[in-house]
Amino acid sequence: MVEELRQAIAQAERQPEEMQRHIAEVITLALEEQEWDALTSTPESQAYLAQLSREIDEQEAAGEVEEGGWEL
Repeated sequence: MVEELRQAIAQAERQPEEMQRHIAEVITLALEEQEWDALTSTPESQAYLAQLSREIDEQEAAGEVEEGGWEL
């Protein structure tokens, strides 16, 4: 563990329980976002998302779904 993280954890340990829970939530969300970004940034994922977007556009054009009913 790097020293900066060690110091941040030591500071967090001195905080009230509610603040510690908030800090834990922020760290967890940041790590989950990093994992999601890594998963979705691969060329394969980008191609798949582009294909899904095209399919949704085609379905909207055919009147199969309402425009704005999907978000990517």
